[in-house]
Amino acid sequence: MPYLLLITFAMCVAYGVLWFLFPIFFRTKIQSFSVRSFYSLIYIVVISLAAYAISAMISDPNLGNRIVHAFGGGFLAFFVCYRVAKDSKLPITRFQFFLFSFLLVMALGIANEMLEFYFQTFFQATFSTTVTDTWLDLLSNLIGALIAGVVTTPFIGRESKLG
Repeated sequence: MPYLLLITFAMCVAYGVLWFLFPIFFRTKIQSFSVRSFYSLIYIVVISLAAYAISAMISDPNLGNRIVHAFGGGFLAFFVCYRVAKDSKLPITRFQFFLFSFLLVMALGIANEMLEFYFQTFFQATFSTTVTDTWLDLLSNLIGALIAGVVTTPFIGRESKLG
């Protein structure tokens, strides 16, 4: 559980980093943080904790791990990208948003698996018993990212009352 809380914290930090990275990458003006940013951080924590709670209720630990990686990983990381793009009013196309966010989410998933490998190798922490689990984790991240992409991308470039 401490590792999952660390991931939640990292997702909130990622929001802040992406707040500055997206405008630099897309050559637009960096916006000031707003109240919407605060609400987005709350959404991130709530979705993260919900994914962990749901996965903990599943009796099969392997299936629970898939839920953590799909929704606490891929989906949530894509949602972070979405919130940054919406909150900062980033002027990009849906295609640019989807492609950049998808590649970023998959890179974060790979980095997470490398971090798990490091802890398992040097600190004898057990994250997976076979290499197949690592591939299933990455596949779960992919599925979560695609679900989030399908759900959020249509709202890029639109102004809504919900933000």
